[in-house]
Amino acid sequence: MGKPFLTIRQQVELLEKRGMETDSETPTILRREGYYSVVNGYKDPFIDRGATARASDDRYVRDAKFSDMYALFEFDRSLRELTSHYLIRAESTAKTAVAYCFSDVHRDRDAYLLQDCYCTRDEYARAGMNAARYADEISGLVSILSKTRRNSNAEFIKHYRDEYGDMPLWVLSNGLTFGNIERFFNLMKPDEKASVCKMIVQSTNRVGSNLGYLSVDKVRVALEALVKFRNICAHDERLYCAVVGGRKQINYGRMVWHLEWFLTDAEFNEYIASLVHRLKDGIDGNEKVAAVLEPLGFTELSNQLARRWGVN
Repeated sequence: MGKPFLTIRQQVELLEKRGMETDSETPTILRREGYYSVVNGYKDPFIDRGATARASDDRYVRDAKFSDMYALFEFDRSLRELTSHYLIRAESTAKTAVAYCFSDVHRDRDAYLLQDCYCTRDEYARAGMNAARYADEISGLVSILSKTRRNSNAEFIKHYRDEYGDMPLWVLSNGLTFGNIERFFNLMKPDEKASVCKMIVQSTNRVGSNLGYLSVDKVRVALEALVKFRNICAHDERLYCAVVGGRKQINYGRMVWHLEWFLTDAEFNEYIASLVHRLKDGIDGNEKVAAVLEPLGFTELSNQLARRWGVN
């Protein structure tokens, strides 16, 4: 059975019944943010597991406060907003490099619809991908590209389609998602993937720096992680405790170093400065939030970044 509708007053009473301390701001927050977004999204660190098992219903730890739960909610929202801003920049870097390097080799404007323009099954497997999925990945990508080319109502794509009839990849790519671009990169021919890596280094002004070489494998792993974190931000899901990448277990702290490859030095420094300040605000501003973030490595991440970049 679905859960019944509860008024704001009933929502507050339910929290109190389960052991959560509320205050005068709780009803206002619930009206603005919604019970499900705050409570169901951020209750886990405040749950008393033993009492919950015995009651077969949520029970909160002693001294659990709604204000602390909401502080964690606000910290995560702030982290999401900051991270999304720089993930969008990384997406643009990857998208531009993939479209340019493919189009530079395949000058036919319909080339992206031809399977011969992509890697072979053996090349796909040697790149660390699942060969059993090769055919589905190829057909799936071509289908997405064809539908976007034919049906997209994005102004820049529609204008080009109506004006010229065909659709080069460097125009079409603007209507593709970050996940589409990851998929495209994974299916490119090996030497074209290497060209993408080189262009990313050039476009972020990393040539000659300690990040002056970027391997295909690093880009593949990085894109997988960044796409998943981008989706988390886009869908307003919990970011602070997110772990992606299957066996790679990439958490937020590890994601930071994957993101660095796709940003200029100035962009990354700007991101780090803002990130350190937000981490310190979250950790220093609320001891319960600090207790949640500490086991996830955020305190060490904040200190490490502050030491390396000299952020106060």
